[in-house]
Amino acid sequence: MEVMLTRLTGAADIAGLVGRALGRSCLKNGTKACIRVIEPEDVMGCAAMLSLCSPKSLYSRYERRVGESAEELAFSLCCPDAHCELTVVAEATRGTPLSLMRFDRVSGIPLLGVAQLITDSRHEAAEYAVLVADPWQSMGLGSALTDVCLRLAHAWNLERVVAEFLPSNMRMIHILESRRFDLQRTPQEHVVSGHKRIAPVGGWTSGCSLGSGAMSRKAGPAIAEGGPVG
Repeated sequence: MEVMLTRLTGAADIAGLVGRALGRSCLKNGTKACIRVIEPEDVMGCAAMLSLCSPKSLYSRYERRVGESAEELAFSLCCPDAHCELTVVAEATRGTPLSLMRFDRVSGIPLLGVAQLITDSRHEAAEYAVLVADPWQSMGLGSALTDVCLRLAHAWNLERVVAEFLPSNMRMIHILESRRFDLQRTPQEHVVSGHKRIAPVGGWTSGCSLGSGAMSRKAGPAIAEGGPVG
């Protein structure tokens, strides 16, 4: 059963979400996915997911040539600062046909995708970042992760969610436009920026030590994948 989200007032509330389903989705290839908060024990599954991402997907997500190993990236994703980071993952649920899991390409059971909200120091805005492994792109998972993160942003008392991605990612433009993001193109920087105002539900005491601009340095481009995500 999915969690009915209420106000998240601190790290303890986020910890209380661990192990509970935040959303479910049936992808276009028949994979049934469950979306939940990431855990330290997800390092192996996260590394397996990253190993299924093409260099193009990783470059689009991090806006640089990725030199770290899949294990190093996975470790950083699986140990977020709960005061200013909220990371969720999608995993295949029991009953998914083994042929859909791509065991031939990785060791271990891969996660399907990961999404993050990383707040500024005042806990007013969060940058949204999502990565779906190549085998599950264009199947609806990006949409499902986006919807869960917008629900979390509301419960987390954020005022707005911001995003930045490549102008060639037309599917993501459609996803955000359909969720009433305001989008702006910046031709000189070759990016599309978007923001969505979130109705706050109460106060927040931030324990985040990130300074101005730290969201972008931590998350890379706010929304980016090697291809359309859906």
